[in-house]
Amino acid sequence: MGEIAKKPTKVAVEMPWVEKYRPKSMNEMALPSAKVEGHRVDLAEELTNFIRTFFKEIKSINEKNKKIRAYNRTAVEKEQKEEIKLPPEKTAVLLEGPPGIGKTSIVYALAHDLNMDVIETNASDTRTRDTLEKKLKETVKSRGIMDFITESKQKLILIDEVDGIYGTKDRGAVPTIVDLIGSTQFPIIMCSNEYKQSLQNLYKNIRRFEVHPLPDEEVFKIAQNILKREHISSLTPEDLQLIIKKNMGDLRGVINDLQAISQGSVSMDIKELILNLHRDSTEEIFALIRDLFQKVNTLEEARNLTDKSDVDYNFLYKWVNENLPTFLNVNEDLANAYENLSLADEIFGRIRKNQYWALLPYFYDLFAGGVALSRKRSPPTKGFRRVVFPRYITSGSYSLTSAERSMIDKLNAKYEISSIEAVQEFLPFLRILCNSSRKQLKTISDWLELDAKEKKLLK
Repeated sequence: MGEIAKKPTKVAVEMPWVEKYRPKSMNEMALPSAKVEGHRVDLAEELTNFIRTFFKEIKSINEKNKKIRAYNRTAVEKEQKEEIKLPPEKTAVLLEGPPGIGKTSIVYALAHDLNMDVIETNASDTRTRDTLEKKLKETVKSRGIMDFITESKQKLILIDEVDGIYGTKDRGAVPTIVDLIGSTQFPIIMCSNEYKQSLQNLYKNIRRFEVHPLPDEEVFKIAQNILKREHISSLTPEDLQLIIKKNMGDLRGVINDLQAISQGSVSMDIKELILNLHRDSTEEIFALIRDLFQKVNTLEEARNLTDKSDVDYNFLYKWVNENLPTFLNVNEDLANAYENLSLADEIFGRIRKNQYWALLPYFYDLFAGGVALSRKRSPPTKGFRRVVFPRYITSGSYSLTSAERSMIDKLNAKYEISSIEAVQEFLPFLRILCNSSRKQLKTISDWLELDAKEKKLLK
């Protein structure tokens, strides 16, 4: 890990266009249409009114509760009054719609227009009660002393990818969010990619806006404007239509394609280039992950490998995270690799929050180079190694084999844990135990009453 401390050789890093052209204000946005309970609404107007009404009513309630607390300090227990709470439908809303249509951009643009700071967390990364509370509890309950001293901006809480949590069985994540909604001192906007049965407790407590993708003609105008600002004239209207059709309503995907094409081979036919774009191609990622762990021996080689790839950096991070145990089988190496992933995640948080895109090379160096170079004691992996798809991705999808599902059912009979926690934390731990000796494998198999397919998961 000595190499990681060196300054990256890439000095100039071009900001991803999805960030470069993210609207700063609601006035700059082509707002998607939205419905509440089947009725079309003006999203900008509804969200603005929601926030302004929240602060007006929470101020009134806080003043009343201050008097109630003063009364309760002197009243006997049976005569004490209960403090007032703002109804949940007035403290939080949910924006639901497919990935890439601008839900997060709406929140940040709204905050800009109302002179607010966004406090963001991703529910898919903080699914348990403890981690959610640690991340949000102090933020939603009160302003800190420094807020009063500096007269800082009001806060807007953004909880992204709430469809990445799995209801009450997921260590109380949904009940925790419901509790936070009931006690927050700041308005909360949540985003999800799809309707989930496990979120019924949220749906019945808050307003749910169904957000739809922009019409193709609006996406076309946005794409044309970006090309004009980037001084790109090589794409015809037909090329743009093909890109838009290929991405099926995903504006983020369209912008990513535009950037990829502008940096692509000038000798290739434009239409061929569009049809052959391999952003997030499964085959490409499989090869990249194997090369990263099997061929990379220096930080420079890791940089060269990621530089040549068109795979989205955030998505590639998820693939690396998922496949670590396949290529690193010594606990100390795994610990070092996960530590580097953790640091990379922290750096990416700073990049997103403060727009410090000059830090992007450090993010790559830690999650790609740092992870690959963590292989100190693990024997080199030669030949074919099975690369697996990330179980949890930004679309909220999560896939399990029949053997994994039956294994999780048997684990749940012993411990009450979520499917994600079982796959990401419990199964890797059991594999380490079972690989230490045949006796351990037999003991655990007998304890869980595993069949042959389930037992194979532990090898």
